[in-house]
Amino acid sequence: MTHGGRVKYAIKVGVAHILYALGLLQLWQRIALRRRAVVLMYHRVLTAEQRRQSGSHPAIIVEPETFSGHMLLVKRRFKVLSLEDFTDRIERKIPFDDSSCLITFDDGWTDNVTNALPILRKYALPAVVFLPVNFIGRNRLFWQEALVHLLVLAVMTVRKDPTRETRFRDLLDPIGLGEIFDVRHDDPRPYVIETISKNRKWLTPSVVEATLTNLRIELRVENGDSAGIDSFMSWEQVDTMSRQGIEFGGHGAEHRLLSQIPIPEAREDIQLSKEVIDLKLKCDTSTFSYPRGYWNPEVAGLVKASGFRLAFLAQGRSISCHANPFAIQRINICQAATESMPMFLARVVGLF
Repeated sequence: MTHGGRVKYAIKVGVAHILYALGLLQLWQRIALRRRAVVLMYHRVLTAEQRRQSGSHPAIIVEPETFSGHMLLVKRRFKVLSLEDFTDRIERKIPFDDSSCLITFDDGWTDNVTNALPILRKYALPAVVFLPVNFIGRNRLFWQEALVHLLVLAVMTVRKDPTRETRFRDLLDPIGLGEIFDVRHDDPRPYVIETISKNRKWLTPSVVEATLTNLRIELRVENGDSAGIDSFMSWEQVDTMSRQGIEFGGHGAEHRLLSQIPIPEAREDIQLSKEVIDLKLKCDTSTFSYPRGYWNPEVAGLVKASGFRLAFLAQGRSISCHANPFAIQRINICQAATESMPMFLARVVGLF
């Protein structure tokens, strides 16, 4: 974070804490969320040590202590809805109770079972997890995490044998990733993650696949992913969560950006998502989350035609019962923006 960014963040923290201490933030909640609902979007719940091993961007991570604080506040100050109740109110245009809330998770990471589920059970809270079905129960990584782990290995390899730097730079400079070899921190992982995020525009699916292949060859590692901390649930774990009141929705099959691929491919990806979850959980899956929020009216039509009743975006604020059932906004929750309860409440009510 830049100096200017740190100053702005400190100001936000100060404002949120003052408003919370004065009771003004709680008053704001009562006004802003009258007959409205917030849909919270989580991804990962990782300890500080697990974060240091992960290839995921900080924007999708909260720590267990922070998540527990969120759930305690939600339990006390919100009416937490089941998926059935939420769906019913949207479809029948029944106004929400004041400060209603739906808790959702994208991607189906293993830490949702190990770290998030015990906290949800502690507070007896329902939640929905959206699954990219071709990653569940398989030793696979999303490309972002796979690339992070390989790039970190490349940096450490060059540190041990500087003669190999030229070869790696030849592979990575054309897509803006060669700068990772300039970092001098003992742990290059945070810098690698930010470098990938900064150069995302160059990282098309074909470029990513070629880069992963070339790095694996150069590093002499197996083609198969070694998921480790960045693994996804098994179907047995999905079943365990389902038996404990957690519901599941579709998130595509391959986690593709559905508005950026041909319509026939998007249709197949969406339909497979529903078919697999219906079969595995012996249910009629009703909800869908667009991977990374990429959607358009055509994609929404495909989701509806596949038998889903609701679909969720990856950003936004609170909603009314009149929200578009296939473009429901959510509020992304991450550690940096919500690590204190005043900051969490400020984000949920739309202050920041």
